[in-house]
Amino acid sequence: MDKLSILIVDDEPLTRMGLKTILEEAGYFICGETGNGNTAVSLSKQLMPDLAILDIKMPGLDGIEVGKILNSMNIPVILLTAYSQQNFINRAEKVSIYSYLIKPVSEDMLLPAVQLTYARWKEMQDVQHKLKDTQDKLKSQKVIAHARALLAKTKNISEYEAHQKMIHRAMDKRISLLEIASRIVEGRK
Repeated sequence: MDKLSILIVDDEPLTRMGLKTILEEAGYFICGETGNGNTAVSLSKQLMPDLAILDIKMPGLDGIEVGKILNSMNIPVILLTAYSQQNFINRAEKVSIYSYLIKPVSEDMLLPAVQLTYARWKEMQDVQHKLKDTQDKLKSQKVIAHARALLAKTKNISEYEAHQKMIHRAMDKRISLLEIASRIVEGRK
């Protein structure tokens, strides 16, 4: 696995330094660090880190607001905070925060959270890609079925024969069956 690039966002310089030391010693690459939520968003757009560790309370946007923005940028987030109140946890849950760690954070807590957060995020990416592929295939099958029915009706042949004609036409024209089906549905054979 390539070195993960991590953005650290905490308004306490000593906390940032401690996190950076732990993560770099574990083989991670710290691509950026800041103590301000607005700057975190700007850095994320510039650097596109593999993962971000955010404090909740900081100047500018708070960590949960930044997390929401990073989630829309497809960057997984770990929240690091001194606050364990349920309202913070509920807000974090609504913006797809992957982990929530309470300060002070030890190496034994941080490293597994980073590894598991990234693993869960990768799994989610795989599921989303598979879902999109399945949706695309289903859409294609619907177009092909519609074209097959149209061709069968207009040529007064069975749907099996219509499907065979579509396959042969696609092969003759060296285009996909979906393209032939789309042309039939659009009425431009």
